[in-house]
Amino acid sequence: MTATVAANFLLYIMSLAFDDQTNGKLNLLLYFAQGHSLQMLRKPLFSDAIEAWRDGPVVPAVYAKYSEYRDWPITAYDLTVVDIPEDAENLLFDIARTYGRYTETALRYKATVIGSPWDQVYTSQNPHTIIPIAMMEQYFLELQPLKPTERVFQESDFVGYWDEDGVLVLPKEWEDSDAEA
Repeated sequence: MTATVAANFLLYIMSLAFDDQTNGKLNLLLYFAQGHSLQMLRKPLFSDAIEAWRDGPVVPAVYAKYSEYRDWPITAYDLTVVDIPEDAENLLFDIARTYGRYTETALRYKATVIGSPWDQVYTSQNPHTIIPIAMMEQYFLELQPLKPTERVFQESDFVGYWDEDGVLVLPKEWEDSDAEA
């Protein structure tokens, strides 16, 4: 899979919940997606290289694709359905849930802290240095893994009541009126 496919999928799944998907934020989300893929799946999520630019990690192909937006939210993206492996899809959903709520500035801070892969390779003399996959893997293996969001249902989440056999009984007004005819 390419980083552009992963970017388009993130834009698609996040479009209704977030309206701040800038090029910079998208690239930072891809950085965290790649890192957590190395940590959890033990393989890269996408084949594109990530470079250490002045403002943080960037996937050059994705940055170029959405460069026309500058610092504005990305409003148009490729809606072509691409067959994404289930493990990659689940990871991207977890990235959206975990990191999507942060601003671009907060994500940049998390990605460029002292000791991060970006910090280890970035120099102003060579501002487009590739961040090695092995370095990202080592760094992310030391971080807490993503916790997949699990919905735990409580009895109060349901309408009706549980009978002695453990069957949910709905109120009479919920019964299908066509069944009476």
